[in-house]
Amino acid sequence: MGKILIVDDNKEMRHKYRRLLEKMKLEVLEAADALEVVEVLMRNSRELDLILLDIQMPEVDGRGIHEIVSDYISTVPIVVSSVLPVREQKLRIPRARDYFDKADGDAVFSKKVKAILGL
Repeated sequence: MGKILIVDDNKEMRHKYRRLLEKMKLEVLEAADALEVVEVLMRNSRELDLILLDIQMPEVDGRGIHEIVSDYISTVPIVVSSVLPVREQKLRIPRARDYFDKADGDAVFSKKVKAILGL
């Protein structure tokens, strides 16, 4: 079973992704901001298989959180998830493993996660 960290300030989006990931029998952790990300990483950094990261967040945005995560664990793939077009996502966080436009829907999201985790 894989362990996924969802980083999104929108509670409804975190719950939506949680439901989709749990249907795939994946363990899910959540963080709403940079402080929560650091707390999760301190307890779970060696167990994470994937990080799902929103870009547009208050205080520390997705780019800043990407840098924080890279300092802790550079080997865990990060999928950027945003309402921004994928081209804009790539400009903001060019070193992510993959990108997901939230408008693309659940099937595309699930397919990307399964491909990265080899499910």
